[in-house]
Amino acid sequence: MRGYTHLAFAFAAASSIQVLTHKDVLSLPVMVAGISALLPDVDHPDSLLGRKVKLISWVVNKLFGHRTVTHSIDFAVGLCLTVLLSSGFAYWAWMFVLGYMTHLLLDNLTKTGIKLSMFRHDSTIGLRLVKTGGVIDTAIFLICLLVLGFLITKHV
Repeated sequence: MRGYTHLAFAFAAASSIQVLTHKDVLSLPVMVAGISALLPDVDHPDSLLGRKVKLISWVVNKLFGHRTVTHSIDFAVGLCLTVLLSSGFAYWAWMFVLGYMTHLLLDNLTKTGIKLSMFRHDSTIGLRLVKTGGVIDTAIFLICLLVLGFLITKHV
């Protein structure tokens, strides 16, 4: 999926939770979800986040490649547990988890898939239904924008 799709999906999911929990739709926790939804692609220098942190992205890419460590379930679980535990299970940390995991969920739908384990090169899984930048990717992005637009207009 494209970075914009990850961002829109995380914003829509986080904003939906904000509405359900009677919190502000436009808030820091929603921003945290959006940023963490871009974080797995730090391993790709041309990604939305990679272009903002070029040196870090280049180093991560050279060390591990794209869709390896940062796109593995075991790394994601470890990172998310670290964030939750170090924050005392703060609300914003749960939004971090939401954003990061939605990235993996969406990438699991793509032709490339994701890794079960960062330690095994042959552990790629995925439904392989969506071409990155294709029609379905664009449709998901547009639906998320509609949901987000609705939530903002009705709950701000």
